[in-house]
Amino acid sequence: MRVSSLYLIIGMALLYLTSGILSLGIMKEHSIITMSAFFPEGFALAGVLLFGRRILPGIFWGQFLLALYSGFSFGISTSIALSNTVEAYIALQLFHYFKLDSRLHTLKDVFGLFTMIVLILQPFSALTGNLILYFNGYLTIAELPSSIFYWWIGNVLGQILLTPMLLLLYHNQKEITLRSLFVMVLSTILLNYLFQIILAIENTSLLLMLTLPATIYLSTRNIIYASISSVLLATISLYFAQQGIGTFGQKSSIIDNLLNLNYFMTSHIILVLLVGILFREKEEAIKQLQKMAHLDALTGLPNRHLLREEIHHAVSMSDQYGDRSAICYIDLDHFKPINDTLGHHIGDEVLKIIAARIKKSITARDALLRIGGDEFLLILNKIEDGEQILKQLIEISHTIRQTIIIDGKALHISCSIGVAFCPDNGIMIKDLMESADKAMYQAKALGKDRVIVAPVENPMPTL
Repeated sequence: MRVSSLYLIIGMALLYLTSGILSLGIMKEHSIITMSAFFPEGFALAGVLLFGRRILPGIFWGQFLLALYSGFSFGISTSIALSNTVEAYIALQLFHYFKLDSRLHTLKDVFGLFTMIVLILQPFSALTGNLILYFNGYLTIAELPSSIFYWWIGNVLGQILLTPMLLLLYHNQKEITLRSLFVMVLSTILLNYLFQIILAIENTSLLLMLTLPATIYLSTRNIIYASISSVLLATISLYFAQQGIGTFGQKSSIIDNLLNLNYFMTSHIILVLLVGILFREKEEAIKQLQKMAHLDALTGLPNRHLLREEIHHAVSMSDQYGDRSAICYIDLDHFKPINDTLGHHIGDEVLKIIAARIKKSITARDALLRIGGDEFLLILNKIEDGEQILKQLIEISHTIRQTIIIDGKALHISCSIGVAFCPDNGIMIKDLMESADKAMYQAKALGKDRVIVAPVENPMPTL
């Protein structure tokens, strides 16, 4: 459902303004620069990557109102807001140019996003924003380098922390359950409170060693919860630092506190994303390999690896519900000469066309497999009328026999079909396959292009 552009603009403006006021409350320098994580930048970057250019006015008005709130004149507020809006537009263009995916499926997407933030977006934002302040008399030349650094590091942290979490959350909302989210949030709060308040750990590296295992393990299970947990850890630590308590609120120098806190937050989110995406890529690669192992690369049909599973399903239905199934061995006639005279590429096209024709002739409850070069196995489930099934197979053979045109060449091909019925011809996979195979060879021996049913004690009609 497309969200109204007006609602997006208003929502972004309010989110930018309120989160900016909270972020600047941690540490102020010239009323608009903070060395701690500047969360509005994270919201803005995620917003523009998800909703495109239509959210840019919201970013402008949010920054404009934040600058006015911080005591700047109308002109300076407008200039800073324009600078941040241009930064967001650059982010959108670069993201599309480098073909990054906002779903963050791969390490390329994450590293591309981080590189863009650290080396392009925030150098641009910090330089232009501070030059605006300098030329309007808010900064001296001596203050400019440190102010640029503070601006850069605060915005980088805000985007690295928030943007990946928001992108993952937006694209994977269905994976979130209120119960699991509540447990994760409560556990994160209690863990942080235990280490920073009760145990009063003062060493940043020790705190990192104690909190990282839980979040990294969580990232191997669900990267979305892990990223939320990391942002929550950062937010709680920022609050503790502001209150002068916890690991980052005890030291005399606020600069040291914030540098240690920034190191703590950055380490968490980077490792969580790195480990989480590596595990997700591994799982997706395994699924793809499993899919490739069970599907024929040429036709996309299940291959011989799923043969026993499909026949076992038919046997199970027969055993449990008394359903009958037909195991149909289909072998193409005169296929080898096509390969030998016209080439394998033509033969491959013929096989794809034949597979598609058979697939269109069956229902969703049936199964079609390619089990060899020009051999297919068709399993027709829930048979009620044996004669009707035989007529269906005759129609399939007629469909296969229709002229195939490839590269201007008219090709004619037919098929021989051997049929075994379950449970008529047995309930063992080996017996059913042997019966269907023998019937198919009998069809070949009788002149090809026909359907033969394997004999049973009470034979069904054959054509």
